Amino acid sequence: MNLAKGALGLLGTVVIAGWVAYSVSAPRNVENAMNQEMASLDGKSINQVVEESKAEAYAVQCEEVKRLADEEWSRSIEQNRPARMETFDAQIERFCQ
Repeated sequence: MNLAKGALGLLGTVVIAGWVAYSVSAPRNVENAMNQEMASLDGKSINQVVEESKAEAYAVQCEEVKRLADEEWSRSIEQNRPARMETFDAQIERFCQ
C-alpha cells in the first residue's frame, strides 16, 4: 500500500512539474512577444523590424559585393590574368536574392 502511495505521489509530482514547465515555456513566450505589435515600433512587431533590417542590410551588401566583383573583373582585364570570381559569385548568390 505504501509503495502504491509513493508511486502515485511521484507520478503526480512529475505531471505537475511537466505542466508548470510547459506553462512557463520561455521559447513559446518569447516568440509570442516577438510577434506582438508595439507602438514604439510604429505598430510593427520585433520580428517585422528584424526582417526589414535584414533585408536592408542584404541590399547594401549586395551592392557592395557587386561593386567589388566589377572592380576585380576590371583589374583582371588590366593585369591580363584570370579573374577570381568564385568568392564573389557565392556572395552575390547569398545576398542578391
